[in-house]
Parts: sequence; C-alpha cells; structure tokens
Amino acid sequence: MTWILALSVAALAYVYAGYPALIGLWAQFRPRPVRKAPYEGGASILIAAYNEGDALARKLENLLELAQAEPIREIWIGLDGGTDGTALRINEKIRIFNIQHPTSNVQVGENPQPATKVHLLEFETRRGKAAVLNDLMAQATRPIFVLMDARQRVEAGAVTRLLENFADEQVGVVSGELVYETAVGGAQKGAESYWGYEKFIRRSESRLWAVPGATGALYAIRKELCEPIPENTLVDDVLIPMRAVLKGYRCLFEPTARVFDWPSARFDQEGLRKRRTLAGIWQLAVLEPRIFSFADNPIAFQWYSHKFLRLLTPFFALAALLALAGLACAGSLAAQGLFAAGAAAALASGLAYWGGRHVRSRALGLLGAFFGVNWALVQAAWDAATGTFEARWKK
Repeated sequence: MTWILALSVAALAYVYAGYPALIGLWAQFRPRPVRKAPYEGGASILIAAYNEGDALARKLENLLELAQAEPIREIWIGLDGGTDGTALRINEKIRIFNIQHPTSNVQVGENPQPATKVHLLEFETRRGKAAVLNDLMAQATRPIFVLMDARQRVEAGAVTRLLENFADEQVGVVSGELVYETAVGGAQKGAESYWGYEKFIRRSESRLWAVPGATGALYAIRKELCEPIPENTLVDDVLIPMRAVLKGYRCLFEPTARVFDWPSARFDQEGLRKRRTLAGIWQLAVLEPRIFSFADNPIAFQWYSHKFLRLLTPFFALAALLALAGLACAGSLAAQGLFAAGAAAALASGLAYWGGRHVRSRALGLLGAFFGVNWALVQAAWDAATGTFEARWKK
C-alpha cells in the first residue's frame, strides 16, 4: 500500500506542479527564438458553425472591420446543416457593410480582384465540425489558414501578429491567446483562473519548441500542412497542429494575438465542454497513434506530461485514497489523519462545485473546478472505453 500511495502522490504532484515548474525553467534557460517579419501572402479565415446566427453575424462584422487593415483576403464560412437562417443574416450583414464601406470590395463569392472575399458553404446534412473544416480547407486558396470559432471577438492586430511568426520557416502553426473578458460566477472564475495556469505552461512549451495543440478559438497554419482529418474527430485543434509537429514544424503560442470570450456560467456546461475535449484526447490514440510514439513525436515528453497524464489524475487520486484507507485499516494513525483530510478535501470540492452555481466566488470557483475537471476526466475515460464519441456538437 505504501508504494501505491507514494507513486500516486508523486504522479499528481508532477502533473499539477512538477511539470509546469520544469518546463518553465527549461524554457527560461534554453529558449529557441523565432524570426518574425511582416507577412505579405494574406490569409484565409475558416469558420465552421452550426446555428450560430447571432454570434456569426457579430463575428463577421468584427472580421470585415479588421480586414480593412489586416491581411485577411478570404473568409470561408461553413454552415453545418443549420436551421436558424444564418445564411440570410450573413448576406444581409455583408450588404449593409458594403453600403457603409463602398470601397471595401467585400462580396459573397467571385469578385474581380476584391480586397476580401466572403464565401458561404451551406450543407443540408449536419455532419460535424471536422467534416465542414475538411471542405473549407479544400477550397481556401491563401498560403495561411486562420481557423477560429464563431463566438469570440478578435482583437485588432491579432491576425497580423499571428502571421508574423511564419517568416520563420520552422513555424507551422501559431496559436492565439483566449482572454476571458469577464468572470462573475463561480464556474466562470474557476475557468478563468485555470486558464491562466494553462497559458503559463503553453508559453513555456512554445519558447522551448512547440505546444502540443492549439487554441481552437484562434490559430493559424500553413496551407500545405492541412490534410483531411477523420470526420469523427473531436479535437481538431489538437490533431491538426500535432500532425504539423509530427512533420517537424513548430507549434507556437502567440500571447499578443488575442480573442475575447466569456467562460461558461454553469459548471454543468463547462463540464460537458471539458468532457468532450478530454474524450477527444483519448480518441487520438486511435486516429493518430504516432502522437503517442517517442520515435515519431518530437515533443512526446511534453505530450505525455501536459496532455496524457492529466487524463489519469482522478485515478491517481483514487488510488492514493484507497492506499490511505488500507493503511488506516492496518492501524496507521498518520494514514487515518491523511485519509480523513483527503476525503474532506474531495467532499469540500464537490460541495464547492455545487455551490459555485449559486454563489459568485473565486475561491468556490477554484475549489469546485478541481472536482469538476476530475469528474469530466472520469466521464471522458468512460466515453473513450465505450466508444461513445459524437462528432456533431450540441447547442
């Protein structure tokens, strides 16, 4: 029992504290610089959406304004079997924009030498994000693709700053930074604080060599690195960048390229999002097993330390509690005290997870987030074991 306890605690300590400290120090002493310069080739924006009429109308307005000063040459929007009249709203948004900006040359479809082209692809059958992205990537023409979600607001200059990194020929993917504009509830405050911790790790990995994945809300990739992905892919923002890494390219984190969002206001909504994402990491073992190979993956150490071992943390914690319980039953007073403390901490986190739905508190958000993340990890493992992957996202 003692060795089980020791190994479990050591694994938890490494995942949550040891690896972040190690990668931070490693990047501090062995950083690999990136050559930056203005990028003249232009970019294609790719957005796959399902029933995002309100958000997509705001997003398109945001992008069309940015296109007046940034190298956005195409905007490709794929509507995945939507039922909310998004296409009508997008066409109306473009018409109004052209009236207000008569020299912008923003049109739907073909237009002689336009500054920016907007293309709408409407699909009657709902297939999921990965299938729509495959179609968008096959038709976009610019040398750099910038993939983003429908919801988040892109900061002025973000696309330009992403593209500057591609002056370095070793750079294949560049991920932007997701910033939470406001966090008022327990779930939001917990997500905001956890994301700050996550960004520290990504910045360190980027300085060292590459991040194992990108921020789906905003990332750019070279056109030649984009290959069709399986239509059942759950985490396209991990699979697509990691395939570039497998080819020897860097995947960077660019904190000056920012998009703004609001974290989910409810723990159950945040849990569903995490569960899907975490199940997608398990799924990659089937879709792209080379990612898990030290022979094929140049950042396998970061992959296992940052991504994979996190999937196992609730099982490490359970093993530690069971080991303490066994030692406590054997008469160890120390084990009895530690087991009581561990059980109390788990109970407190579970109660905070529930209470954070009703009380606006950063402390509750952080404490409840620990339970929420681990519960999502257990559910994701079950999804992986039973093969219950759903490529079509739910509103």
